[in-house]
Amino acid sequence: MTKQFYDDFSKLPIAKMAQSIADMTYLFNETKIPTNHYKNQLSKGFEEMVEANVSVALVNTIFNTLQALQKESPKLFYQAMLCLDTKVKPSSITPSQYQAMEFT
Repeated sequence: MTKQFYDDFSKLPIAKMAQSIADMTYLFNETKIPTNHYKNQLSKGFEEMVEANVSVALVNTIFNTLQALQKESPKLFYQAMLCLDTKVKPSSITPSQYQAMEFT
């Protein structure tokens, strides 16, 4: 089996890994990314990285749900969003608030 770049790369200290990634990035259309960016990313704790991925997955789930609701009934969707934004509970909406919501 031939030795691959990753075999040596995985043994580098974070600072050299960051520089190596910056060098590889530059080779792609001469894109310059500061080495510190990669160093900061590589220095993050595993929990922090997992938390970000879980957060993105949850946002994606909520986004897909909202998108489906919007397609199903755009008017009701926007009225519900308006209620959320103004902190008005539909179960206790006043006639004047309902009229304003309908107008909006």
